[in-house]
Amino acid sequence: MKKFRKFLLIIGIVLIVIAVGALIFIKIIKSSGLPDYNEAVNIEGLHDNVEVYRDAYGVPHIIAQNEEDLYRVTGYISAQDRMWQMDLIRRVTQGRLSEIFGKDMNGADVLFRALRIPEKSDILYKETDPEIIKALEAFADGVNQYIKKDDLSFEFKVLAYKPDAWKAEHSINLVGYMAWDLSMAWSTELIMHQIHNKIGDEKFNELLVDLNYQKNVIYPDFQLQSDSSILGMLNDFEKVKEIVPEIFQGSNNWVVAGKKSTTGKPIFANDMHLGLMIPGVWSQIHQYVEGKIDVTGVILPGQPFVISGHNNNIAWGMTNVMLDDMDFYIETINEDTTKYKLNGEWKDLIIKKEQIKDKDGKITEKTIRFTHRGPIISGIKNIKDKQISMHWIGNEMSNELRSVYLLNRAENWEQFRNAVSSFKAVSQNIAYADVNGNIGLQCCAGVPVRKTKGNQVFPGDTDEFDWQGIHPFEELPFTYNPECGYVYSANNRTIDDDYPYYISSWYDLPNRANRIKQMLTEKEKLSVEDFKKMHTDQHSVLVDDMLPVIFKSLEKSDLKENEKTALSLLQKWNHVLQADSPEPLIFEEFYKVLATNILKDDLGDSLYEQFLNTDLLTNYAIDKIFKTGSSILCDDINTKDKTETLDDMILLSFKDAVSELSAEYGNNLEKWKWGKAHKLALKHPLGKVKLLDIAFNLNRTYEIGGSYHTVSPYSYDFKEDFSANHGASHRHIYSLNNWNESFSIIPTGVSDIPSSDHYCDQSEMYVNGIYHEDLTNIPLVKEKAKYKAVFKANKK
Repeated sequence: MKKFRKFLLIIGIVLIVIAVGALIFIKIIKSSGLPDYNEAVNIEGLHDNVEVYRDAYGVPHIIAQNEEDLYRVTGYISAQDRMWQMDLIRRVTQGRLSEIFGKDMNGADVLFRALRIPEKSDILYKETDPEIIKALEAFADGVNQYIKKDDLSFEFKVLAYKPDAWKAEHSINLVGYMAWDLSMAWSTELIMHQIHNKIGDEKFNELLVDLNYQKNVIYPDFQLQSDSSILGMLNDFEKVKEIVPEIFQGSNNWVVAGKKSTTGKPIFANDMHLGLMIPGVWSQIHQYVEGKIDVTGVILPGQPFVISGHNNNIAWGMTNVMLDDMDFYIETINEDTTKYKLNGEWKDLIIKKEQIKDKDGKITEKTIRFTHRGPIISGIKNIKDKQISMHWIGNEMSNELRSVYLLNRAENWEQFRNAVSSFKAVSQNIAYADVNGNIGLQCCAGVPVRKTKGNQVFPGDTDEFDWQGIHPFEELPFTYNPECGYVYSANNRTIDDDYPYYISSWYDLPNRANRIKQMLTEKEKLSVEDFKKMHTDQHSVLVDDMLPVIFKSLEKSDLKENEKTALSLLQKWNHVLQADSPEPLIFEEFYKVLATNILKDDLGDSLYEQFLNTDLLTNYAIDKIFKTGSSILCDDINTKDKTETLDDMILLSFKDAVSELSAEYGNNLEKWKWGKAHKLALKHPLGKVKLLDIAFNLNRTYEIGGSYHTVSPYSYDFKEDFSANHGASHRHIYSLNNWNESFSIIPTGVSDIPSSDHYCDQSEMYVNGIYHEDLTNIPLVKEKAKYKAVFKANKK
């Protein structure tokens, strides 16, 4: 017995030692790459010392004596905080994810190699202004000096690799990713083509968006001058979205002029919407060189310029135009797949053999074929019966880095417009305000010159439907100092039918835009506090519009007791989607079930699932049916003895929704809470591995309100549960009366290192609608700084 006890004691001690060792190991790995924000750093190539002050949230304020030093230190501290994220996005653009994640990413790598993003970057590198290239080179040097320290974050340890040296071209690559990420047609036009073939013209026309119902346009007063010279002329990307946030998928911006502001000067708001994950896509920064540059806002880690923000003179912020920036063509290919037919002649395909290496070193060879328009993407899209090529705006010449470089320095409306004139592949409505009291909004997009609308698949054996260039920037819509005293956009329709050029069919429904306009016009003058309330507003115009139709349909229906209770709750509801209320849960579940009951029988399981991949299409269909009050799609093809109406679908869906919710949450409807189903899960790409999540505390979860149709947006995938995966990637409010009375917040934090105090330290504030100060006054910055580091000139 004594020996057995001794044996147990030894085993216990060994287990304790192992456990302690494991905890120490985890702590070491978790803290890998954790910087000391007060540590002096020697940097080669600096001309003078650079001071970096960081506030209580770790947001850096870089104070340099010249721009080259500014961007070199920007590169270093970007790598300090987000090196793995930078490398991850770079790998996306290069088609090199398989090297770290394995062969499951082969398809995604093929897709991004087909986009030829690095090829365009190489061209832009040679053609861009030398001053901009000098900034990119300095940034790259700063990144590389950090990499050489060999103190990398835990992701590199877990995945057992080191990042390659950074090049200026890699920063340009990131623009290609932004352009691809906001492309609307990739997820809409081919699926609509397949649906058309299945259900025929009559039913297909019921699915198509009718822009006549979208009266709220962004540029209502814009008219193109008559002397215009051109007038009259589920796939592998889903895997990428799990590891890298989507960019620019939706957004809000609005500005009021001094006459509508309590300060007498403009107030400016912007929140760009994208995939919500850890790390967040933006990082906050303030860059200062006395007499030359004083700019703050958000940067995309991997490039040095503020994308959305303000300098001493102007503020700017972006929303997606929702441009139809891609067309597809059914090609005629010869038997040995080396040629394609064009205008009666056989043309050589460009054939590229791509070698894709996985993390085990195994090489898979993939063949990508190109026509003069772009890559053959049938295989990437898993389309086996046709050869389809793609023409994408991202392969046209544009220079968004030039734009943001100049925006960082612009002083007035003319310089602002000059800057944004090269925003083409990344199509944005860019809002503007300046300290002199001017406000404006400019459509910035590479709008193709087309023979007809691009929302269809074209025959590829003729060049009749090829693009004939890009419409000039000077002919794009804008507004400047409108009489109403405000501008706004929320991915809604750009302009009405009087505008002669086709921009898109894929706008967001104007639910957010209509609500923003309501709030802008409710009061004679608005304050910064009013703007905060607008940012976090969860009142739904969609609910306002749909509930009267639902009530009328259900008023004479035979309902069970819990169905009557659900209806009563909706009738008393204020249409605000609060996390602690049952009504939003009832409405959102009803909406999803209604879409399924109306559409799935016609589309079939497979096409319906693909249709749900683009929530926009579902919303178009339901919106159109509710506005017209009827649709042939409401008839269930599985019932032969009855022709169902919208009223029938509403009743069926309401009963189904209440039944499903009761099974999930019980029969006490008062205890149902939207936030119990609707949660924001901020996930790190490696947090999918449960052991890593537990060991490193990678993920965060919050109960939230709102939805995709509220100004405070928390969107979810229709084919999944209600877990939010998109939302405001930042919130900025700028007071042009006093820049230091401005505020901002991001969903995560500046650092992607789990043991950092600034890993998700802004998350709870973000969820609760709280902001922090966004200071630029240098004495105030120094006074309120929590950290100070001096980057010392260590001249070569």
